[in-house]
Amino acid sequence: MATRKQLAERVLRILQGGDVTKDSDIDIREIMLHIDSERDNLIQEKVIQSYKPASKRAVSSVVAHEILGTYITESTYLTGFDNNREKTFATLLQYPIDLPDGAGLLYVHDTEDFDISFSKMPAGMERIYAGLPSLSASNRSYYIQVGNRIYFDEESSPEQVTIGLVATSSSLLDDEVYPLSPGDESIIIRSIVDLYNIMAGVEQDNINDNIDK
Repeated sequence: MATRKQLAERVLRILQGGDVTKDSDIDIREIMLHIDSERDNLIQEKVIQSYKPASKRAVSSVVAHEILGTYITESTYLTGFDNNREKTFATLLQYPIDLPDGAGLLYVHDTEDFDISFSKMPAGMERIYAGLPSLSASNRSYYIQVGNRIYFDEESSPEQVTIGLVATSSSLLDDEVYPLSPGDESIIIRSIVDLYNIMAGVEQDNINDNIDK
């Protein structure tokens, strides 16, 4: 798989009909922004097309095996402690894509013991759920997401967590391998090349329309 920059260079070579030159009228950073948008849209479309509402599912949320593994970015995070909230937290380096049932953030495990996983709880509802006997009886740990932070319940204090998510393209570094499935690269490149060809055609048409002025 390629990086975002490598994909942009391939698009630029096609548009220029050869090697990438510094004096190009097209800014490669602009192409990279289009690539980000196309990738996120493509993933959302694929997931939504294969998604079954909770009423038709045995499980009420999207699980990891339903998301192509090539889209998942997995990272290990050291945790800290928020004195104001009095909770252990991890700060996400990437931000998850908005997918049905919160599937952008797929799993959170204790790195030192992968058998310990954390279930997502709606932000602001932890005080209500924490007092339910059913939650206490389940012995399950949970987390809430607030912005780019993952907070763990008072009973959990992992020193390291492993988090798997489908990252938004803009939160990935330029030199990181772009998480894509086979065939996605050609779809994204073709879509952006078509976009620029349409834009060039409109610009040329505008010039022709004003030829007598």
